[in-house]
Amino acid sequence: MAELPQEMIDRICDYLSVDDLKQTLTVSRNFQYASERASGVYTSFELTEENGKEFVELFSGRRSGYLRQVVFRCTMPPYVEEEEDVCDEEEDGENGSAEEGNEARESTHRFRESACELQEKDELFTKQINLLFSTLQALEKRVKRSGKLNLTIYTPVREVQAPLQRKFISWRLHLLSPTTLPQLASIRGLSVENGGVILPLEEDKSLLKLDLRVLIDLAVKLPNLEYLSCKLGSGEWTSYHSLEAIQHYTRDAAGPRRDSRHDFAKALEVATLPSKLREARLDFLSPLFEADRIDHREEMPDLVSPATHDPFSSSLRLLSQHLRKLQLTAVADETLFWPADGGEAFWPCLEILNVMFHIASPSGLWYFDGPKGIFRRRKGLSITEASYPPLEDTSDDEHWYEWVDDHGLDTCTITDARFRVVPNDDVLVPFLASFARAACKMRSLKEACIWTTLYFNRGIKDLPRDPEYDNIFDKWRAWGIAFVAPSIPVNHCFPGEGNVPERQLWWVTPTWRPDEELQQLFKQIGGQDTELVEHWDKRLPFFGAFEFIAAF
Repeated sequence: MAELPQEMIDRICDYLSVDDLKQTLTVSRNFQYASERASGVYTSFELTEENGKEFVELFSGRRSGYLRQVVFRCTMPPYVEEEEDVCDEEEDGENGSAEEGNEARESTHRFRESACELQEKDELFTKQINLLFSTLQALEKRVKRSGKLNLTIYTPVREVQAPLQRKFISWRLHLLSPTTLPQLASIRGLSVENGGVILPLEEDKSLLKLDLRVLIDLAVKLPNLEYLSCKLGSGEWTSYHSLEAIQHYTRDAAGPRRDSRHDFAKALEVATLPSKLREARLDFLSPLFEADRIDHREEMPDLVSPATHDPFSSSLRLLSQHLRKLQLTAVADETLFWPADGGEAFWPCLEILNVMFHIASPSGLWYFDGPKGIFRRRKGLSITEASYPPLEDTSDDEHWYEWVDDHGLDTCTITDARFRVVPNDDVLVPFLASFARAACKMRSLKEACIWTTLYFNRGIKDLPRDPEYDNIFDKWRAWGIAFVAPSIPVNHCFPGEGNVPERQLWWVTPTWRPDEELQQLFKQIGGQDTELVEHWDKRLPFFGAFEFIAAF
């Protein structure tokens, strides 16, 4: 065995089971090296605050070449309401006058987080990110060669045993002093994701929301970054439960949400993104079922003001202009594709573009109306000081707490008022036109699509009947437009075939038709040197159909 060349030992270990590899660890040092590599045990490591030294020691030698994935889960200490505090508050309310009792309750933070608590959470989150970066920097110094690591960071999930207000937190977590973070040359891929699918109405947990600019603040510290990913957005949508109390608790305050989007844009304005960044998969509507299961009668907040166009969408356009591949899921407007001032924009490298947009626009207007124009909105809900959560308890908090205590929470009854399936041309056409205008500037474009999900249900009274949409009743469907360049093999469920010599354009828009100007814009995508075949699909396919177009 000692005379076998290392290459042959490596090949032998490639064919062994995990149990067999355990036996070969002690055959010889060469077999140990080969067994460790073939087992895949050292390809991934979940880093914590406690095992940082172990991590550096474990991967400082030959095992550094095996490591491909580092996972870090941010944490928050549990929040448990002290029973003594509750009893004290009840006694204060019983022994004093009603006015004194209200003053006593309003001076506490039983229901609401104080400014000090928010600062403490930011500091703890910042401390953990600093620890993560310093640990990875320590490994880089020990190894003294650039690795090829994918780093995944999960947002904190906190155990909360307290009133419901403490579980539904609208304030975002912030990364303090991000410029002090060290640069990490070994990171090739970065993903920032929700810490899990949390159901605060049913479990004693809370998923803390992240300030979106954290994604950019981290990316600029990774000079060799090639791939950027996120799955964020949980808890931003009001539940479609019928009970008013549940709607009250689950409604995300629009102020912090708007500010987070604007902060993301401000961060990108001054950021120097890694020159090697070529792929991005950015999902700001994760999990999608939360963004879909909403009441279409709701007024959507105006996330744009005081700006005239959405800063978040505009900043994403700037981020995309040097990418080769982009998959985006977001609430966005037309500045995602074209500057608001009418200036030029170019995408010299972009080959794959997949944009899934929410049916509500950033301004609060809807891209789709109900049948016969029902519930058409003329403007979004203005964001004021009242759009921010209070930093101390209010009488309203006490009211809802007592109401739930008396009546309980009915989480089974819903009002399925999802009926927006008719394109609102006033809002949708400018958005689609900007997409087409931008796609015409993408000289390397191979595949592209712009789409959304639709769901039709008669969950409210007096909804006008429209036979056109009866065939999609109670089904989750996709609506959109897709393009594929000549000779590109594509697996899809649309009419036509892939890998043909013509450009192909799919209008998956049932009976809706673009005006001549918009259609001509789309027909110019991919240039006019080759013929174009247009497909008109009168059906609405299942919601995942567009995931097969422009996939990577």
